[in-house]
Amino acid sequence: MMTSPVAGCISNKGGNLVQLTSFSLVQDCRTEKIDNNLKQEITKLTGDLNHETAQYCNLAVALGGSQDTLDLRDELKHIRQRAFEIARQNKQKLIPALRKKNVCEEDAKQLERLYNMFSSCLELLEVELFQTLRLQKMFPLQSGVHFLINVGTSEPFLGCKSQINISEVSLQKESEEINLLERDIADVHDLLFTINQKIAVQPWAAATYNETSQQDEDCKSESSTSGSTASSIDITMVNIDQ
Repeated sequence: MMTSPVAGCISNKGGNLVQLTSFSLVQDCRTEKIDNNLKQEITKLTGDLNHETAQYCNLAVALGGSQDTLDLRDELKHIRQRAFEIARQNKQKLIPALRKKNVCEEDAKQLERLYNMFSSCLELLEVELFQTLRLQKMFPLQSGVHFLINVGTSEPFLGCKSQINISEVSLQKESEEINLLERDIADVHDLLFTINQKIAVQPWAAATYNETSQQDEDCKSESSTSGSTASSIDITMVNIDQ
C-alpha cells in the first residue's frame, strides 16, 4: 500500500482511493447525559446509606457496656438490615449508570464521587458488623450473670447484669441472632466484593468535590471583617499611646 498525493487519502494496489478521517476532527463521543431523576435517586440512596451507617456506628459503641440491652441489639439489627436493603437498591441503579461508556465527563465525575461514598459506607459498615459480632459473642445478654465493660456510669451495679425472665428469652434465641448477624456480614461482604469487581474507580483518582456553602462564605466574611476591625483597633491604640 502506498500513500496517495491526495491529502487524507490512501490508495491500495488496485488504485482505489480510501478516504481517511483525521483524529483531530473526531469529536468527543462522551455526550450522553444521565437522567436527572436517576442521579437524584442515587444521591438520595447514597445519603440514606451514609445516615444509617453513621447511626449504626453511634449505637454500636454501647455494645458490651452498662447501657447494652436487648433493645439496643434489636435496634442495631434493624438498622443494618435497612442499610443493606438501601445498598442493594443503590447497587442496581448506580453500577449500570457507571458502566455506561458514553456518559459525559461531568456526570461521570459525579457518579464516581457517589460510588466512592457508597463503597466507603459499605466498608465501614462491614467493619462495624465484625466488631458487633465479636462483642455480642464476648458479652452475651441471655446466658446468666455476666460482667460488662465499666464505662464510668453513676450506678456501679450496672456493670453486672443478671438474666431476667430466663424462661422467656432462651439461649436458642441468642444463637439465632448470632447466626443472623453472620449471614448479614456475609451479604454485605458479597455485595462489596461484587461492586468492586464490576467497577474500577480508584478513590485517589476521583475528582474532589469542593462546593462551598453559603454559610461557609458568610463565616469567612464575618471572620475577615472581625480581623480587619481588630487590626484597626490595634493601630488606633498605638496612635493614642504615641
